Amino acid sequence: MAADRIIAQDYEVASRLNQLGLSAAELIGVIHQAVAAKAGFVLNHPVNAAGQLSYIYGTGALRDALRPKGWQIDRTGNIEATFDPKTGIKIVFQNADSACDDNRDPKAISDKGPAASKAVDLGQHNLFPEFDAEDREKHQRENAALWYLFVYINGDDVRAELSFPKRVEDGQFKGFNERIYIIRPGEWTSMIPKVADDDEGPAQDFEINVTRKR
Repeated sequence: MAADRIIAQDYEVASRLNQLGLSAAELIGVIHQAVAAKAGFVLNHPVNAAGQLSYIYGTGALRDALRPKGWQIDRTGNIEATFDPKTGIKIVFQNADSACDDNRDPKAISDKGPAASKAVDLGQHNLFPEFDAEDREKHQRENAALWYLFVYINGDDVRAELSFPKRVEDGQFKGFNERIYIIRPGEWTSMIPKVADDDEGPAQDFEINVTRKR
């Protein structure tokens, strides 16, 4: 099912993320940490450790990036999210089986439960919020628009999108209001920081290049 809106071009992505109080650079920084955490998986770990590590560190990195800007930790309904009281949205880190494919919606690696289904449903009201000030403050968290940072990691093939699902059916997302492409197929290798050789001295700080190939 095609999303109502897919945002993929650089200038559109930057503009839309800015409206949400975000930037591509900070989300790519989050993904770097999730990828590094998954790479820390070793044979003696539990079989699901790679996904758990990327989720744990991805969630933590998202909060590290956003809390200094006023976002807050949110655990409403036992869903680990990061919430912005200014825009009334939440973001959840989500490992996915794909991302940035116009012909395929991202699918969560693990099925979503009733709490996620309820939160996604409640979040649809925030498409066109018309609450008065008192009502908004009272219901802001539970009615927040629930966005997911979908991250697909398969070796050097890493893709990511920030998307707003419509509903959850049979444990999976069904339809999307909006999908914002953060890392498209083939872009990840240009975003990996270069490590200096021992003879070159200490590695220098790097800037994440979010310019896409044409």
